[in-house]
Amino acid sequence: MYLLRKAVMLPSLISPWTRIVEYPENHLNDFCIFNGPDNRWHVIGIMGTGTWDSEISLFHCSNRDLYGPYRIHPPLLKDLAKGRTRNDAPQKHAPFVFVRHDTCFMFLRRPMGTNLLLKSNDPFRWPTEPRVLFEENDARDACIQEFDGIYHWYYCQWREVDGIGRSCILLRRSRNLEDWDNPVVVHVDTSREVRHSHLQSPFVVFTDDCYWMFIRNRSMDDRCVTTVFRADSPDRFAFGTEMWDCEMEGVHAAELVTVNGQWHIARVSGPPGGFPGAPEAGGWVEIAPLRFDGD
Repeated sequence: MYLLRKAVMLPSLISPWTRIVEYPENHLNDFCIFNGPDNRWHVIGIMGTGTWDSEISLFHCSNRDLYGPYRIHPPLLKDLAKGRTRNDAPQKHAPFVFVRHDTCFMFLRRPMGTNLLLKSNDPFRWPTEPRVLFEENDARDACIQEFDGIYHWYYCQWREVDGIGRSCILLRRSRNLEDWDNPVVVHVDTSREVRHSHLQSPFVVFTDDCYWMFIRNRSMDDRCVTTVFRADSPDRFAFGTEMWDCEMEGVHAAELVTVNGQWHIARVSGPPGGFPGAPEAGGWVEIAPLRFDGD
């Protein structure tokens, strides 16, 4: 039995959201937040001026305190080389940075599914030549976590499941963050047949003896909902939207970090007009402390 329901344990905010990043002239979308080798918190993510074509660089902010206020730095990766790929799209989407032994591993994608890796010891400076890890149509939104000494890479992708096109979360594994095995499907949205995944921004953590997966569900755009699933294994979560444990309304592209045993969840405003509450101009990132306990 992979789904845990023996106790009512649900994530909830401890206090209201705090705005830590604000751009008055750029919209902000899928992002990551991490503590760098310089002992500063960094926020890196999609930025643009209101159109998909404008998303050719990443915004970058940092501060020593998780709750900011964050200093805005020059955009990153505007001149990133094409690399060994069939895809020359200039957009850079959904970065995720994993820090290991003072080396930052940045995973990101070019549309429509070219997934890249950049390595650096300095979050302010990145190589101009990426390594192409794999290319699969619609593959995007990396989340990399280490469980039991194995790195787990979760991402969204359209897949045929039993002959039907579905929105899926896939998983690849690695022992070194550079060489990854073949993907397996760990979650399927069975609510509708699709040709492009409407699941976004998976984020998986382990706490309270179970694994939690946060997923932005675009089928509920009218409410901007992140759904939360839990399981006793990192490689299989419940299939079907009816099986989620709870919803977090108003949360787009959730990112989680822990400091001294305390969890925190961050959200981003998203593209203009894309979600309820998203500003028509400008963008922001907000954060709040999170607890996992009974409701």
